[in-house]
Amino acid sequence: MMPVEEIRLTAKFKVDFTDADEAAISEIHRLFKEYQRIVNELIEYAHSHGVTSPRRLWYAKYHEMRQKHSTLPSHYIYVACQDAAGTYKSFVELKKLGMCEKERPVFKGRAIWLDRQLFKLDVKDRRASIAVHGGKWITLRLLYGKKYHERFKDMKPGEARLVLKDDGNLYLNVVFRRAVALPEISADAKIIAIDINENVVVYGNNEFVERFETNEGIIRTRYFLKRRRIQSKIRGRGLRARLLGKYRSREWRRIKEIYYKAVKRIIDKAKEADVKIIIMEDLKHLNRKDKGSRELNGRIHRWSYSRFQKILEYQAKLCGLHVKYVNPRGTSKTCPICGSELEESSNGRRLMKCWKCGLEEDKDVIAVKNLVKRYYEECMDAKTP
Repeated sequence: MMPVEEIRLTAKFKVDFTDADEAAISEIHRLFKEYQRIVNELIEYAHSHGVTSPRRLWYAKYHEMRQKHSTLPSHYIYVACQDAAGTYKSFVELKKLGMCEKERPVFKGRAIWLDRQLFKLDVKDRRASIAVHGGKWITLRLLYGKKYHERFKDMKPGEARLVLKDDGNLYLNVVFRRAVALPEISADAKIIAIDINENVVVYGNNEFVERFETNEGIIRTRYFLKRRRIQSKIRGRGLRARLLGKYRSREWRRIKEIYYKAVKRIIDKAKEADVKIIIMEDLKHLNRKDKGSRELNGRIHRWSYSRFQKILEYQAKLCGLHVKYVNPRGTSKTCPICGSELEESSNGRRLMKCWKCGLEEDKDVIAVKNLVKRYYEECMDAKTP
């Protein structure tokens, strides 16, 4: 039997208020304010009692919150416990790393988490229904094109978030799920390893290595400086917010276009080389470490490597490719041949040299080869009893 994996894709639907009545709009804003109060009260309890578990928070506060908010559907209390516990847990982790100076976290109330009991979605008719006070449902008209309909019509909607932007626009972000059957992996299956940097994506194996210049770091820095100039020079709050939103959207569109081009190049190469597995670096804790330099920390936090990895993973699984993650520690500083520590070569800034075996190569190419080596080592360790 072929292994089955679940892939997830988030869709962002804009809510059209053109034909909505004042009562529906008022009810939505009331829902946001009440949800904000609930989550902040739960965060206060989590902070004072050191609770990071959603289940413990639910057991402690559910009945009290139900009495206070009796007209609100009970599932809002459940998802608020998830939100509050997750927010407080992230705060505790950042506090331990010295990356947060606040005494306690505050929920600003710009997003409401919805489980499947709190919303209904009709992709074909472009409509969504949201549960509100008194057991009522509000129907919202969604704006999206035919391309979105074709992409999600065969996928199952999961949880969602109702997001209220600073400009007053309302969005429904829905996570869709789909089960994909992947071929079984043989012992001699070919792989491609991917090394992701701020401005370049390097991919390959022991037979070939190719580069794709993204220049993401350069683009991000330019937009960051542009936004900082707007914040310092534009005094009007409304105009400043519109300009910041405009350039944020423009920046993400440019980056997303580059990401999809890079992903297509990698997957096409994987098909050409008959690759079955894509190896990526496990970078989930990268932006939680203080690098010592304020400039470097800012660049890392602006760099959306996880978005690129999610796009690549989704597209790869749709094409029947397995995706695996390995520990990237030391991959660009270790010799892939003898395992010795590398030093920077005098012939170039990105060249690394092994003084033991004489290897001299680009550090990104070395990282790719080490990722391939590390994947096979982890496979051997898994098979060893």
